[in-house]
Amino acid sequence: RKAVYSWRLNTTDKTPKGKVDKKSIRELEEEIQTDLMNGIMADSSCYTVNSLVGQYIDSKVNLSNATLENYKQCYERNIRKSNFGKMKVKMVKKMNVQAFYAYLFKTRKYAPGHIQIYQSLLYPAFQMAVDNDIIRKNPCVGCMKEYVKGSMTSSKIALTKDQQDRLLQFIKNDNIYSPYYPMFVFMLGTGCRFSETIGITWDDIDFEKKQVKIDHQIIYRKKDGECQYYASQTKNKESRIIPIQDNVAKALKSHKREMYFISAASNFEVDGYKNFVFLNRNGKLKTPNTTVRTFHGIRDAYNREEISLAEDEGREPELMPDFSPHTLRHTFCTRMAENGLDIKVLQYIMGHKNISVTMQVYNHCNDLRAQKAVESLENVMNI
Repeated sequence: RKAVYSWRLNTTDKTPKGKVDKKSIRELEEEIQTDLMNGIMADSSCYTVNSLVGQYIDSKVNLSNATLENYKQCYERNIRKSNFGKMKVKMVKKMNVQAFYAYLFKTRKYAPGHIQIYQSLLYPAFQMAVDNDIIRKNPCVGCMKEYVKGSMTSSKIALTKDQQDRLLQFIKNDNIYSPYYPMFVFMLGTGCRFSETIGITWDDIDFEKKQVKIDHQIIYRKKDGECQYYASQTKNKESRIIPIQDNVAKALKSHKREMYFISAASNFEVDGYKNFVFLNRNGKLKTPNTTVRTFHGIRDAYNREEISLAEDEGREPELMPDFSPHTLRHTFCTRMAENGLDIKVLQYIMGHKNISVTMQVYNHCNDLRAQKAVESLENVMNI
């Protein structure tokens, strides 16, 4: 048995001075009758966003370890202790979800792609509440519209062919960053994710057949309260064989010779995987944060050298844009699409579960090819 209260009986009644204004008894009564008719749970008022999200995460058995840990981190970082997380599920409206996303964007300075992770967590959690007759509507519907329009679109930028070549040449010849050259060549030549790249072992590479097997990834993330490495399935849970070009094979063979003593001395192992290709000077794997900082250092060093060279030559410097490990993957995909690689083959090599992800790059490259084709016909049209 539950009770509802109001200072007003009918909608036309006025709230007494100094009292909290809320719906009238008749309006509350109508909502109760509607809930009963629709089978909405009357005892669901105890559900908070925290308990709902926790129950949703616990119910998912098909999520990869990486995705599951990502969701748990998002929940712990910004939901669990927030006012939004403590809200009753039945009280959450669309504007509350939008306000939470605005907080992530404006205060936390999260990119739209990062906010999408929260939408991917909250939307199915609230849909589970709808499916179980806890609430009538999913308040997350349409909440990402503000973040996928115009300048808010989280677009991935690929390096141009010229930028790609200049960057590789700089890294190869630089005294500090040259140890990263083999990894850059590998990522630009295979399109592997960073987690797949650091997980590559020498046993995965077949130099005779010129191919590399991708059947796992190594994740470095907080797990059980501390940051650690652990092995996981690939993102789409499928293995794939990627052909490697001669220049990639050559760089890997050279890297194997140079790393022989470090590799031989290293007994580093992650969930049964060892004999890793890309080790740091301590014989351990690189971490995402350290690698991103190194990438920024490479960009800054390149741009300093380019600015100095441009001043000596009396020209404008051609600066290198900001790039990340994922930029190299996207650059590989763009180069393949630009050169007309079959889209299904490209989807397989990239390990995209959904071909629509591959199509986004492919369609963009089709636009570029169409523009170049029309420009080449300028004299033919003679307008």
